[in-house]
Amino acid sequence: MRFIFLFFLLIFKNLDAFEYKNLKTNSGIEFWFVEDKSIPIVSVSFSFRGGSSIDIKDKNGISNLMTSLLDEGTRNLTSKQFKNEMKMNGMKLSFSTQKDRIDGVFQIISAQAKDGFDLFYEALNHPSFNEVDINRVKRQVISSIKIDESDLSTLASNKFNQHFFKDHVFSNNIKGSEESIKNITRTDLVNFHKKSFVKNNLVIGVAGNINVNKIKKYIELVFGELKDNQQNYSIKQFKALSVGQKIFEMKTPQSSVLFGHPGLERNNENFFALRIANYILGGGGFQSRLYKNIREKKGLVYSIYSYLLSYENDGVIVGGFQTRNKSVFKTIENVKNEWEKLNKRGITKSELDNAKAYFNGSFTRNFTSTLSIARLLQVVQYYELGADYFIKREKIINSLNLEKVNGIISEYFSNEKLFFMIVGEPEKK
Repeated sequence: MRFIFLFFLLIFKNLDAFEYKNLKTNSGIEFWFVEDKSIPIVSVSFSFRGGSSIDIKDKNGISNLMTSLLDEGTRNLTSKQFKNEMKMNGMKLSFSTQKDRIDGVFQIISAQAKDGFDLFYEALNHPSFNEVDINRVKRQVISSIKIDESDLSTLASNKFNQHFFKDHVFSNNIKGSEESIKNITRTDLVNFHKKSFVKNNLVIGVAGNINVNKIKKYIELVFGELKDNQQNYSIKQFKALSVGQKIFEMKTPQSSVLFGHPGLERNNENFFALRIANYILGGGGFQSRLYKNIREKKGLVYSIYSYLLSYENDGVIVGGFQTRNKSVFKTIENVKNEWEKLNKRGITKSELDNAKAYFNGSFTRNFTSTLSIARLLQVVQYYELGADYFIKREKIINSLNLEKVNGIISEYFSNEKLFFMIVGEPEKK
């Protein structure tokens, strides 16, 4: 494994040498492809815009339920038979529902490509949605929802989404509720499957040991029968996000706190400046200001973090920590202070240089496997970052100077825009 990592590191150290092909199948399906003969594996990463954001009213969780059933048998194979075939062919296939899309990953050993892609085709195009399997998976989802309601971290995340995003579709739980899951019928699943998997909302990245002609044939096989849908499933901007704080009482020795703040869409020209600012504030692990000042100096938390959640048309900054009930409001005040300090004083030249070095260096991790390359190709297309992204990325980062980044920080960061979701029994001020 070490040899493989070094191989990719050497090959892609100069990203100007990173070459991919923009291919198109007979039916017009476009995808990006990197041929890599170093490992006998083919990896496909794909997304369909929509996800839980297009769930049916009163049937929240239908997207998650539907994707959970896609490896539970096809028109020709029972659930057990399908999974046995996957195992026999050394194949991996998974689907997952996100708030704004459905993600999928497929991997197959090159020698078994034909059989693997045939199974992939069946799962995507002809799932059985057998009533027995539907009821079994429903029970599993409902059990998972009940477990989430007693897990402090998961409950805090769900409550945060519910209140921070207000009436936006992101406020809904991806898994739905016990009631909404019970409302979903087989007919609902069949119709939602057709609604979700459409060509014009599809993005694909492929990497592996296979030639151009074969991969075009297989991509056409799997996705060629899908229909187009003129409806645009892109997520709209957030009209309003909550500020202040909300408490959900729960008997527990410590409280879980999540906080949110407006951010930027992924392809915004100021995205990397915001990313660098967040890395210095709370995204840099042990090196971040929040960790150093709130964890190391004051010992108020065991861990504290922040990260960017960026979508096509908008984004947010999200962070969190857990602390003793008596320290909740003191820790919140410290987070606000760090936010205000960043806004007023900005960052230092040393912090900027370290952050730029990190983002330039860490990018090579995307080239350590065929799957990571396929995912990168898919992400760049999904967010419309441009065909020259692999060349311009480093130039964008290196062009950021202290004046530019601090200007962005002054414009976008404000502790008055922060929202805190507190789950636990915080001691009142």
